[in-house]
Amino acid sequence: MRDHPFVRARWAVLAVAAVVAALILPGLGTIREDNDVLAFLPPDHPDVVAFREVAKRFGVLEVGLVGLSKPDGDLLATERVDEVRELGREIARKDGVRMVLSFADLPDPRVTDDGLEIAELVPEALRDPAVIREKVLGSTDAVGTMISRDGRAAALMVFLLHHDDRVAAADARAATIRDIREALANGWKGESHLGGAPFIEDAAATASRGDLDKLSPIVIAVLVVVSAVLLGSIVAAGINLVLTGLGVGLVLGAHGVFGEALTIVSSSMPVLMVALGGAFGVHMLAGYQRQHGTSRERASATLRELWLPVLLSGLTTAVSFFALTMMPQLPMQRFGVTAGVGVLVLLLLALLVLPAILSVLPDRLLPPRAERPMPLRMRPPMWLLLALAVAGAGVASTLRADADPTEVFSYDSEPMRSNRFFNDHFGGSTYLQVAIEAEQRGDTDRKALAEPTALREIRDIAEQVRAIEGVVDVRSIVEPHALLNEALGGRRGVPETPGRASRVFALLQGHPAVAQLVTDDTAGALIHIKLAPMSGDEQVVVADRVRALLDRHATGGFTIAPTTDAKVREVQVREVGQRLSRLLGRPVDADKLLQASPAAAPSPALLAALTEVRDRALDSEDSPVEGVPREEIEAIDPSGLIAPRGAELEALLRSKLPTLAAKDPEGIGFVAKHLGPWADDVVARFQVEARCAALDLPLTAPADAAGATCASLKGALSELDDDEWRVSEGAGRGLSFRTRLTGQPVIGAAFAESVTRSLFTSTAVSLVGLALTLLLARQMLALVPALWCLCVTMGIFALLGMPISVGTSMISCIAVGAGVDFAIHLNFRARNYAGADAGARAVDDIGVVTLISALQLAAAFLVLLASEMAPLRDLGLGLGIALVGAALGACWFTPWLARGGVRKEVRSGGAEAAE
Repeated sequence: MRDHPFVRARWAVLAVAAVVAALILPGLGTIREDNDVLAFLPPDHPDVVAFREVAKRFGVLEVGLVGLSKPDGDLLATERVDEVRELGREIARKDGVRMVLSFADLPDPRVTDDGLEIAELVPEALRDPAVIREKVLGSTDAVGTMISRDGRAAALMVFLLHHDDRVAAADARAATIRDIREALANGWKGESHLGGAPFIEDAAATASRGDLDKLSPIVIAVLVVVSAVLLGSIVAAGINLVLTGLGVGLVLGAHGVFGEALTIVSSSMPVLMVALGGAFGVHMLAGYQRQHGTSRERASATLRELWLPVLLSGLTTAVSFFALTMMPQLPMQRFGVTAGVGVLVLLLLALLVLPAILSVLPDRLLPPRAERPMPLRMRPPMWLLLALAVAGAGVASTLRADADPTEVFSYDSEPMRSNRFFNDHFGGSTYLQVAIEAEQRGDTDRKALAEPTALREIRDIAEQVRAIEGVVDVRSIVEPHALLNEALGGRRGVPETPGRASRVFALLQGHPAVAQLVTDDTAGALIHIKLAPMSGDEQVVVADRVRALLDRHATGGFTIAPTTDAKVREVQVREVGQRLSRLLGRPVDADKLLQASPAAAPSPALLAALTEVRDRALDSEDSPVEGVPREEIEAIDPSGLIAPRGAELEALLRSKLPTLAAKDPEGIGFVAKHLGPWADDVVARFQVEARCAALDLPLTAPADAAGATCASLKGALSELDDDEWRVSEGAGRGLSFRTRLTGQPVIGAAFAESVTRSLFTSTAVSLVGLALTLLLARQMLALVPALWCLCVTMGIFALLGMPISVGTSMISCIAVGAGVDFAIHLNFRARNYAGADAGARAVDDIGVVTLISALQLAAAFLVLLASEMAPLRDLGLGLGIALVGAALGACWFTPWLARGGVRKEVRSGGAEAAE
């Protein structure tokens, strides 16, 4: 028989292969890596779009946390504070670091003779440990965020430089993180942990690549041993390894030549290509060993026998990978394309280059090897197989994705240790963020967030979020505003007027402590919400409750109008009453508070203040009169100055000051003119006390007293006196206000939703693609074992508690492809026999070999169980289950599928097709 055309063209094939290799393989030296784990988020999901916009605007992805503790020391001791401060400065000096914030750097506003000064919370000159402890643990901004409540653990906030092109800046970011790790190792002798987006992303990329680099050689070595055992020849295994290695080298080299970066997922390609693509070479080499004659004759006979099953196996495997392009994650789409192309490259090498190599080998280098039948005795009844498929499909319907991204790490990994550290010392390590964007409408230069109305909206959202179960802490720009406003002589709360709010913003702007809370243009702010330690599903529940609160909260367009307008005043009183009810936990009638007067039960402080203005009006440099006897002044009861004004006040003064009335009658009028407004100012200041009395709140209470006090509600009560309030419409200044929720639980839920949907989409597309391919090849029945394998494999995943992930989608596609691959080879072997038992005889011939091959491949992939990353562990276990399931399905279904009719011998069928 004449040589096969491919064998006749062997030297041309080898020459072309050599030229292609010479052009492509040098690209191995220029491969780039893309470690952007955020690229695996579905790009078009609304929550992911919002996350990226918020992250870019506020620099959320550039903020890392460094947790510090000393097993034998208090971090508020003087020398410890110095160590923390110096470590922060050393990290801040590294390239790529914008700034570093520690508890010592937090703002501490103080009024001095020169005005207001915003000093550090712990200045270097402060050396008294007792004072340091009192100041730090008394700072609400520090405790729970920068220092633990017992002072034995601290956190540094590390702000990295922002890069618009994260991929291009990946190397610089990695170098910065290495420098930070080195500074931490050299500058801190104690326990340390790294958390936050930059460090978690780096840990994910480093761990994944490290595991693949470490475990891939082991997996490949196992696969080489498998080939040697199955083929019974070291030479055959070596040829297959070289050929498969060439294919992998061409695929990876093409990455370098065409500038396609290797992602974390595509780094697994060498293992998958050697395992799945290497099977093509094993089939061809085993066929070659069955033939007799010269090398060229044996290579030609092998091609005529196996070209169609190997071609179908390659096409179905490639189709399974191409189905991954249906996933929304760009790295998975790229992986699907490159892996599919890689399989086709390996297929071409097996059908073109391998026969060319075999045809030029010395005749005796690979002697013929007779096959030994190895019957597979265990064959379950068909009803049991169908029951397993139905049960598997039913159980698989319970598969769910895990919304907690940190679950991809092992218990002892750096990110999980960091999470436990921040959970134990700071009450939590998972955050939600509410992004606030405000904009002034109309012709005004006023900054949007320098409006008391905008600050009140932020405060109200924060207070309502704080009441949600599972929320342990809420931080916003309002807290530093309240502190500084009080230092400026105002209330401890939202500044009373836009002018005062603008002044506070001007003092805070640019301070590191507020860099994470407000944008430089003061048009955007963040509310940071810390969650208690909980599962990913529970985090999603809390996030949904926050989202529902935001949906209910008034956002959109506001009008800021004077409260002299009756309608505006009505809204003001109602909303202040609602907030007081929320804070007190009981209904509050704000209208009754308006009727509360200090005159009903004047406090000693009020009487003292009235006494002071009385003396100022009658016996001081500001007094318009002179010579009033002291005893007559003291005869005026300060409580009598609360209510009378105008003529009534003049009459009171004439009755109490007879000397002045006789000596200077007109002077009484001047005194009343000054004293009345001064008394009004005093009464207004003490109006809050009257409202506290109306609410039965104690005027004074210990600092650690439980429950609300007059001091804690003074700011809320004083808002009844604010001159402006926001309403939905009307005349006044316009303000737009928008909120968006983001954070780890939100994008985790979006990712979980995406991978769940893409699992079924990619699997369905894979099945459709395989069905079309098999239909054209008239091998549709080969899809039956694949479907059975898919149902059973997914059911086992659910029983094992494996979550849906990116790797699960890969496994499902590979499981279908492997099931078809094994079934095709068994079906073609059945064509060697006639009669109803053709399929059973084919399984008797190669069923055990098929199963052993699957078991050995599974054993190779199970090496990935040693990985630190849960997705890689799941991938290894899942592929092991899928491959064994595919082999069993093919062996158990082939006797049934091949029982009808007489099969043409594969050799004659192959010869006719070749001719």
